[in-house]
Amino acid sequence: MKSIIALIIMLVMPSVALAAQGPTDRVKLGVSDIISIASDSALSVEQKKQSLSDVIEKHVDIQASAQRVLGKYWREASDSEKRQFMVLLKGVLVDTYIVLLEKYDNETVAYTGETIKKKVYATVDTDIHTKDNIIPVSYQLYQRNDEWKIYDFVAEGLSMIRTFSKDYQSTLKKSGVSGLNEALAAKLAQK
Repeated sequence: MKSIIALIIMLVMPSVALAAQGPTDRVKLGVSDIISIASDSALSVEQKKQSLSDVIEKHVDIQASAQRVLGKYWREASDSEKRQFMVLLKGVLVDTYIVLLEKYDNETVAYTGETIKKKVYATVDTDIHTKDNIIPVSYQLYQRNDEWKIYDFVAEGLSMIRTFSKDYQSTLKKSGVSGLNEALAAKLAQK
């Protein structure tokens, strides 16, 4: 009897794991993790930052984000510069979104659609319901090693990737990735 139960568990578990790998499921898990952090008043700002960093590590494809932010400069950067930029980009994301966590006021999220292209790119559309508004947010995901992760999101028509890329262009043109890394490290050290 125990072996039959074990066999059933072994057969069911892979399908549960695969079901959790869908793009919408990934976004739902990420949003749930973020809301959990935002609504936990017992956490200090530093604890929220660490938790947010962990959530980003779990749900965001930092390499895919970094490649898109840097564009052509990614190909020109050394491996060391790429690794450093990914660490810094994660720090920028944490510092940017910790501010939004502090403004959380029981908003809810409705999942309105999912589109998969070429089997490795997906868009998950959501609406964030605030007290006064409905804000459309689309999450862009990439599947690497059979795992969907977020690499960008577009809120009210503004792409995180395009915004960062635009903000960093002048530094990249002037000083390359190493100069951008120095500027970001200095900015993050001030926080």
